[in-house]
Amino acid sequence: MRSSAGNKEWSLIHNDNGEWISEEHVAFYTEAEAGFLQIQAAKYGCKLSFQRGADGILWCYKHEIEQIIT
Repeated sequence: MRSSAGNKEWSLIHNDNGEWISEEHVAFYTEAEAGFLQIQAAKYGCKLSFQRGADGILWCYKHEIEQIIT
């Protein structure tokens, strides 16, 4: 979904809870990248909540990813 506010165009992602999330707060990954990140998260005792967009692409919240890469 795309919408405009002022001069900025926003892209929104629909999550599994039925909410719309700004694309600024998510990161997109391939299957291989997601698998690697899941392994890294398990090493640190973190949980990543990968979700699939309408087009089948995998995404995760940036704040979850930041827990394992910082």
